[in-house]
Amino acid sequence: MRQGDVTLVKEIQNVTINGVTRKFYSFSTKYCSHHNPNEYPIYDSYVEKVLKYFRKTDKFFNFKNADLKDYQKFKNIIIAFREYYGLEEFNLKEIDQYLWQLGKEYFPNKY
Repeated sequence: MRQGDVTLVKEIQNVTINGVTRKFYSFSTKYCSHHNPNEYPIYDSYVEKVLKYFRKTDKFFNFKNADLKDYQKFKNIIIAFREYYGLEEFNLKEIDQYLWQLGKEYFPNKY
């Protein structure tokens, strides 16, 4: 985890409870980020919505929606976002926090 091995997200996302395997992708990104925040940006619905919005409006990077659920591709999308907007002075944790806050403000969950 210290080296930022992105395959760990996939390794820990599958959890079997009572014989049923479920994918906890968002949780596994949060877990890895907790241990190494500068190497593991967090995936969640707010970040997803913001990235899709900027893909549509600015075409900052060409990706499919499903790519957001592939952690290596997701991380590359975050890095492309940072580069496209000239935000290299910010680490991945700072970009992650910005995307989450922006998403929470502009794309709130409706319960």
